[in-house]
Amino acid sequence: MKKAYLALILLLVLLAGCGPSPSPTPVPTALPSAVPPTATPLPSPEEVLFVAIIWHQHQPIYYQDPQTGLYAKPWVRLHAAKDYVDMAALVEKYPQVHVTFNLTPSLIRQLDDVSAGARDLYWAMTEVPAEQLTAEQKVFILQRFFDTNRKIIARFPRYQELLTMRGDDFTDAGLQDTAARWSAQDFRDLQLLFNLAWTDPDWLAQEPLNGLVKKGSGYSEADKVTVLNEHLRLVKEVIPIHRRLQEAGQIEVTMTPYAHPILPLLVDTTQAKIARPDINLPLAAFSYGRDAIAQVERGVQRYREHFGRPPRGMWPGEGSVSQIIVPMVSQAGIRWMASDEDVLAYSLGLPGFTRDSQETVQEADTLYRPYYVTDNRNPPVAMVFRDRTLSDKVGFTYSGSNGELAAQDFVDRLHAIKDRLKAEGKGGPHLVSVILDGENAWEYYDNDGKDFLNNLYRMLSEDPELVTVTPSEYLARFPEQPTIKNLWAGSWINHDFTTWIGEEEENRAWEYLKSTRDFVQP
Repeated sequence: MKKAYLALILLLVLLAGCGPSPSPTPVPTALPSAVPPTATPLPSPEEVLFVAIIWHQHQPIYYQDPQTGLYAKPWVRLHAAKDYVDMAALVEKYPQVHVTFNLTPSLIRQLDDVSAGARDLYWAMTEVPAEQLTAEQKVFILQRFFDTNRKIIARFPRYQELLTMRGDDFTDAGLQDTAARWSAQDFRDLQLLFNLAWTDPDWLAQEPLNGLVKKGSGYSEADKVTVLNEHLRLVKEVIPIHRRLQEAGQIEVTMTPYAHPILPLLVDTTQAKIARPDINLPLAAFSYGRDAIAQVERGVQRYREHFGRPPRGMWPGEGSVSQIIVPMVSQAGIRWMASDEDVLAYSLGLPGFTRDSQETVQEADTLYRPYYVTDNRNPPVAMVFRDRTLSDKVGFTYSGSNGELAAQDFVDRLHAIKDRLKAEGKGGPHLVSVILDGENAWEYYDNDGKDFLNNLYRMLSEDPELVTVTPSEYLARFPEQPTIKNLWAGSWINHDFTTWIGEEEENRAWEYLKSTRDFVQP
């Protein structure tokens, strides 16, 4: 049953769209002239280090109950309330900072649904008057309404109190006993605080939510409506704020193929053998290149519908790229895409990039620049490759540090890269790409990462030797870049595809998928 379920999930995803550095060479085909304006003139490339920060905002397509219409999971709504709008609004406070946001079509589709009136199960459970909750609903709320980081819960004394009251017995019998002891007010407070906690601190500091934060407990049914209305307002604001900032030239918005697929494997699952020749693959290869093309085309279409222009950049699902996808990406009008530093290393025949005791890349001139890939028949596609250490520092390490100290460490590491380039005798321009998840890290930070992000953007704004740009801005100013003859087939996870293929259960799912896809093919 589990294997069949995996195959079904894969089918739904597929059908939803669904050494020395090389010398720069002339670009075989010019980049399109439609490049967003730069708010301020860029300084001399010999004087500065350019930095591209790319935040990846993504949610998968969640199951929607065909009878109730409710989404099973609340994460589109909750991350809109806690992350998506404020991440963009925060950048707006620092006009000299230019960043890129990747909004996936699967996320946009669900934002549209919620904006149009769709709800999730957690929303519906919040709306039930506390006195009318059934025993089953009470158990669900006790199980699921503490689904957030303990750092966040601790910011709300009553929420922390309710967590302690729940105890550690998560069996059905234990939760039923707990439910029997709780009052209607206990459940009402939990209904509200779960949703309030999943709201960014910037919105909690403003009315109408600030009054609820100060109230602390003893919430009313009307208070729940207030929080849910604010969540809906923020969901509706996600696309407009990104579109406005892109049109102002401060950010670039990019896309991902429609259902966030591992694009090279849709074209041909034997692509996995490039990185892992000894991998065990499904008995018969899955090869539906036209579905991969449709995933890209539908992603572009969804983007144009919401942003009034075609996308220039693409973050492939999980940074998964290969030479085989270059033609379809180029033909879709995409002019740059991104992946991991190891994909670059293996594309150039290197075993990886080396770092010194301070974690500074020693082959700096090789890593910190875009590269073009082409099939010699279509316009070239530029590739940017992330500095994995810097990206992971933000995604994982800095959450345990003081925000200002973490931001200073980030900036110091950029200066160490600049010093390394100088030591190599390499003049500019150079581009450091920092690419990571833009939504899940912040709950592990104090105050949802506000101290870190504000200090980071302030320091970048004030530092004359560091200039933040979007990849399109950089390529517009510096169109001549080196080329890669053959783009490595891999992802940002271990420069291969073993996360999605190679194990017995995964291979069986691909086999089920192939059988099903062969049966339904037009």
